[in-house]
Amino acid sequence: MDAGRPTSGPVALVAAGVVLGLGVGWFALSHWVMDTAVADALGEAVGVVLALSIVASAVGAMVSSRRGCG
Repeated sequence: MDAGRPTSGPVALVAAGVVLGLGVGWFALSHWVMDTAVADALGEAVGVVLALSIVASAVGAMVSSRRGCG
């Protein structure tokens, strides 16, 4: 294993799964609970996934810069 290479593969997969799960949950909440049209609920869910991806990316960048990996 290379000492200078970050080993965040499993962490990134878990984070991606959480983000996608929250997106699906947002779609379900919007469409079935709040009775929003499918296209609107899908647009909201995509927006949530994009926003959470940006947050996860920023957190990952801050954590890796504290560890000196990048």
